Amino acid sequence: MKKLFLILCITLTVLFSKANVIQANDFAANTANTRIAASLYMLNDLGQKDVIAILKGQNDTGKPIRVMFRNLDIYGCGDCEAFTTKTKAGSLVIFINEIHKDAPLEAIACLIAHESQHHTMTNTKQEELRAWLKEAATWNAFVRKDALVAASNHPLVKRENKIAKINSRDNGQGKAIEQVIAQNPVYAQLN
Repeated sequence: MKKLFLILCITLTVLFSKANVIQANDFAANTANTRIAASLYMLNDLGQKDVIAILKGQNDTGKPIRVMFRNLDIYGCGDCEAFTTKTKAGSLVIFINEIHKDAPLEAIACLIAHESQHHTMTNTKQEELRAWLKEAATWNAFVRKDALVAASNHPLVKRENKIAKINSRDNGQGKAIEQVIAQNPVYAQLN
């Protein structure tokens, strides 16, 4: 009888602790999209606690960052993969180009990790470098976990593989990515 009671207590403890973990990682404040939410859970499971904290509100606004797919042509940014902007209400939103709705979740997660680094809205080359390095590190972590993710022909996966390859040129020191940023006309106006 004591064994049965002990097993029941342990089972209940495990069940309630898992419920608290799920509740603590609820991303309803960040997105209503199930694919984006799945990507956020993947970031969490990968150990990207800094990204999750920023998205949940530990950022310059103190508010959760919303993440959604959007037609970026509307903003004149059809060639962009994603961007972060501030709303009139003072919160941040990450818009991911809707052409990536069917991308592997890991690649979407990497874009989110990149965009989370723009929460300061300083628009500098250093901020962009930090974002690219976060994206590359996140992609590399996913590939270490499952190398098959890098085999997809999806354009977003090709981007992630390209960034990882550039970053590997100098063993992840950032100089190679810094050169790419410096040569990209999109970033020419940044300090």
